[in-house]
This record gives sequence, C-alpha cells and structure tokens, in this order.
Amino acid sequence: MSEIKLKTCPFCGRSNVKIETWASGGRMYMVKCNNPDCPVPERGYPTGRNLDDVKNEWNRRADNETN
Repeated sequence: MSEIKLKTCPFCGRSNVKIETWASGGRMYMVKCNNPDCPVPERGYPTGRNLDDVKNEWNRRADNETN
C-alpha cells in the first residue's frame, strides 16, 4: 500500500482525522473526522476493504474528481 496523506476534514477544516479499522467478515476501514463538533456527513464517512481507496475517497473534493 502506498502512503497517501489525508487532507483536512472537508466539513470542519480541522486536521484531526483518524482511520478506524475493524473486522467484519474481513478487515474494514473508515476515515473520519475526530472533532466531536463536526457534523457527520449525510452520506456517511468513506468505508471499505481497501485502505488506499478509502483514503482517496476522503481526499476527493467537489473541485476535483480524484484526489
């Protein structure tokens, strides 16, 4: 896996982003904001089995299609 640097939170602008990992029929990842005052996005945080894909989804912004 490549080392993909996570961008700041697109919802509150803070940099206290964290990666959660759990096992549910295989390893799963979620990138989320760790700011308790930040609203959870309507469509939820990016999740999946491939950490690079989840990081790229987090880094995607309205002004670009990829990261």
